[in-house]
Amino acid sequence: MPEGRDGAVAIEAFAERLRQLKDGTSHSFESLARRIGVSRSTLHRYCTGKGVPGEFATVERLARACKADRAALTELHRLWVLADEAYRRGDGPGPAEVTTGEETHPSPEPATGAGPVTEPAGTSAADPAPTGSPDQGPGPVRGPAGSSRSRRWLVAGAAAAVLAVTVTFLLWDKTAPSGSAASEGQTDDRGDDRMLFRDPCAEPITMGQHDGCVEELQTLLADRGVSIDIDAQFGPETLRRVTAFQVLAGLPVNGVVGDGTKEALYESDVSMTSWSEEQVVERIREVFPGEAGDQAVRISGCQSLLDPLYVLANENGTRNWGLFQISDSRLRDLGGTQRDALDPEWNIQSAYRLWAQHEDFRDWPFCLAALDDPDDLTEGEADAAAEAGADVEDTTGEEPEEGRP
Repeated sequence: MPEGRDGAVAIEAFAERLRQLKDGTSHSFESLARRIGVSRSTLHRYCTGKGVPGEFATVERLARACKADRAALTELHRLWVLADEAYRRGDGPGPAEVTTGEETHPSPEPATGAGPVTEPAGTSAADPAPTGSPDQGPGPVRGPAGSSRSRRWLVAGAAAAVLAVTVTFLLWDKTAPSGSAASEGQTDDRGDDRMLFRDPCAEPITMGQHDGCVEELQTLLADRGVSIDIDAQFGPETLRRVTAFQVLAGLPVNGVVGDGTKEALYESDVSMTSWSEEQVVERIREVFPGEAGDQAVRISGCQSLLDPLYVLANENGTRNWGLFQISDSRLRDLGGTQRDALDPEWNIQSAYRLWAQHEDFRDWPFCLAALDDPDDLTEGEADAAAEAGADVEDTTGEEPEEGRP
């Protein structure tokens, strides 16, 4: 069927991009699998199109391990959304991967720096952030094989939905984009000339969306002084920036741009201007003594790309915050808040407090490989890496055999 063929093409396109990422590194499947918290066989299935990760967080960890840039990560998110949708429809080669139980492992997000991220979601200080497309959910209940009538109705319904969306955006293109009446001060029937409060942007804006509403959102965030690509794609970077803005504005933290977040974007005086990479590096070297300063810079670069406003959501609903990716649970231990964690000075000082307990970086086991000589670890660092399953040296170069467990 056409729909099934299109779905298979989407899954293969996603798998091919994963293979390209993997082939661009010196890591084996086993090494990468340990870094992102799945089994070797699971990663191999993802890269051969026999499975699709149930959450984008897994894909993002793989991209970071392969040192993918921002543009590559955005494109990878687009491919994942299409592949995930197809896989949930049953267009893949087998039953949904999420039924195997292999994605239930705790998220080994690099450096919880801040302690493990196995904390139950219910204890998080923040609401869970969405990690997939906004309409993602369980696939449709299937009838008996050969139920062609139900299939035809599904196809017809999907075609009608696509037609409705197309008509909506054609109308919007004539009445709403920047440079239109809205930007010239004219108002709609609600009397509000702010684009995000007008149709079709009046609904909440969420992860996976790709349209002019997201472009307006990104422009408003950039106006607050934060670095962000304005590409109309609500991907991982935009989610991080929205989450950080919500924290700084004192709003409920959920990564969804509802009316409260929209109002604050237009009317509040919240600034997202923070330290440059040069300032971050200089201050880390001032706080950490001697050689530890250079090591701390590498740890922070591995954790957050030296971005003070870096926020990463874990699969269990918790988050890691700021330069050294301090987790929700460790924030409480340190007596801090999410807003504190986005302050680069507080984050660096807190990381130093953790380092000073043993004068090593055992609290960041998944980034120990970023050190100059990962073989020269303290006993505590080596134990922490082993306990977390972190790979600090990859010399095997082995790749799994087809079908090998």
